[in-house]
Amino acid sequence: MINMKEKLIIGLTFPKQDLNLGLEPSILTVLPRGDNVRVIVNPQATGLPEEDDVELWLCSVYITGMHEFFRFAEEHPREKIVMGGYEPTINPQDFVRYSWKVITGPCDSFWDTVGQPGRVVRGITKYETIPRYDLWDIHLNQQIIPDKRPTDRVTSINTSQGCPFRCDFCCSPLMSDHIISKPLDLVKEECEVLRGLQPKFIFIRDENFPLQRDWREKLLEIEKVGAKIYLFASANLLTKPTVEFMKKHGVYMICLGLEDVLKDYGKNRDLDVVCQRLHEAGIYVYLSFIVDPIAMKDHRTEACYYVRLQERFVKLKPEMVCGNFLMPFRGTKLWEEYKEYITEEDFDEYNSKSAFLEKDPVKREHDEWMMFNVQKEYYYSKFYQDNVREFRIGDTLHNRFIDLWRDRFKKYEEANNC
Repeated sequence: MINMKEKLIIGLTFPKQDLNLGLEPSILTVLPRGDNVRVIVNPQATGLPEEDDVELWLCSVYITGMHEFFRFAEEHPREKIVMGGYEPTINPQDFVRYSWKVITGPCDSFWDTVGQPGRVVRGITKYETIPRYDLWDIHLNQQIIPDKRPTDRVTSINTSQGCPFRCDFCCSPLMSDHIISKPLDLVKEECEVLRGLQPKFIFIRDENFPLQRDWREKLLEIEKVGAKIYLFASANLLTKPTVEFMKKHGVYMICLGLEDVLKDYGKNRDLDVVCQRLHEAGIYVYLSFIVDPIAMKDHRTEACYYVRLQERFVKLKPEMVCGNFLMPFRGTKLWEEYKEYITEEDFDEYNSKSAFLEKDPVKREHDEWMMFNVQKEYYYSKFYQDNVREFRIGDTLHNRFIDLWRDRFKKYEEANNC
């Protein structure tokens, strides 16, 4: 069916990628190798090739890109479309009529995967070749992190995929409910490629890096890239020996999930001790938190939440905080609880910075400002300057807050005398 030598294989992401954030790495993992393989990050800017020149359209679809994909699919032959991503994995039946194959879950062995019988197939991961870093313009990967200057290069690596835990808000286990670990030899090969890019920072994208048995051996290889390392982990895994090993071998920041500050999570039972441990080791703490717009309808709950959140910031002293609005994913425990609040139109706003669960536009704008403001107050506080670090240094974290305030929240504050 497929003439690899004469026709193109095109990788597309839906929604179109923000060039300030870099290319979605998942599509690079799925794409087969070949001189006829192309990735198109922004079709509006570069245009699409002629239909007759294309053998396959490989489409990675996230929730906010569903309607965009549907419009694309209506204009292209179904037998040329192969698709995957979060939403096709969770609800493949919604996408069968738009494509030749629907791939569910992780995949890095494209031809083996699509060679399986049936319209819906499970992705096959063999970890035999490194991802397509030659397709990723490293200059476009502008991560928002402390101490990174706009001209500093950042790259990333996955040493595993999947997560065995079932946090009620998280869709990662729906993609893979067990850890698929990359062989150490392949990590070594990939790190050689990354070292040639001469990055200043490298992000280990694993859901929970120290869950792997061989994470120490992998960290030793990643250290050889010569970049500052940051990664995801849960507090319950960050023992003193683990933290000491990470510090010794290049880790500069660890991302922890504070989540809903009014709820207790088992993974965070040692969070206070661990944050202190990280600070003593000289490792930055990155804390993400979740805001539930439905719960914020009550002013007392809102006040209690943000007072408690600031108290936790002061106690834990994170160098970076990152707020996210609750996004109930189909297939998770939260979906049944929140699906009555979600409309078809909400899928276009399904991102962690939109309070789409709130239907009153005035209240939604208020909620979005509140989440921004709690972070801004912390960063600009005397406490942060005296006890954490200087914020106004022109790094990407500082610049991002200046841009957000100017472009989104300055008018709101002026109109509401904030």
